[in-house]
Amino acid sequence: MTAVLEVTNLCKTYIVNKGQNNVLRNVNLTLHEGEFVSIMGPSGSGKSTLLYTVSGMDRLTAGEVIFDRISISGLSEKGMAELRMHKMGFIFQQMHMLGNLSVYDNIILSGYEALKRKGEKRSRIDVNRYADSLMRKLGIIETAGHDITEVSGGQLQRACICRALINSPKMLFADEPTGALNSKAAKEVLTELCRINREGTTIMMVTHDVKVAAQSDKVLYMVDGTIHGEYPLGKYDEGQGMKEREQFLTKWLMEMGW
Repeated sequence: MTAVLEVTNLCKTYIVNKGQNNVLRNVNLTLHEGEFVSIMGPSGSGKSTLLYTVSGMDRLTAGEVIFDRISISGLSEKGMAELRMHKMGFIFQQMHMLGNLSVYDNIILSGYEALKRKGEKRSRIDVNRYADSLMRKLGIIETAGHDITEVSGGQLQRACICRALINSPKMLFADEPTGALNSKAAKEVLTELCRINREGTTIMMVTHDVKVAAQSDKVLYMVDGTIHGEYPLGKYDEGQGMKEREQFLTKWLMEMGW
């Protein structure tokens, strides 16, 4: 399997009141194409910082992060922005969208921005068609012309997934993507993430929810900025008992001190 993300001795330190806060300490991990990995751990353990640092949204302090064979520490701000736009997709707990645009326009915006890249072969028509296809797949095509205040939380988060996929990224980074949703909407969003993963997109997801994490391939458990354990679940088969996966994962998390 080809590695999409390789992290070696990653450290992230913030200076707070002239003191050092070592949020990440010598983190090592590898994600391969098509993997779905969840990051769990107590509050303050460094989960979100890890996601932001390996995706280049935050600069690393030491170590190395290689994404799709590119070392991100050597990239300029412009180069990093290009990499994020064309090869990464992002989904957050808070569904940040532009209030002056419709749901559809929010989705296609980054697709249009990507067309400015030299050598880009797509046209605006191609972006529009792909946006239509994504919205149909995720069951929200009827919301296309709506304002973002006129749709439900589940619909808006599925629109955020469409936006994250509009440039066909190699990998999705998701930070508590179901955290602000009710149980029905959370289940719908997770179903879509699993489907996207089965179609080949690699996913790294931060979550505190065992039911969410149980559908990933493996779970990494963080404590005090380091990875303390890894639990392999294997690919989720819809014919497999989810309750059993949740029970095994819960037992392991308890052993880890969760």
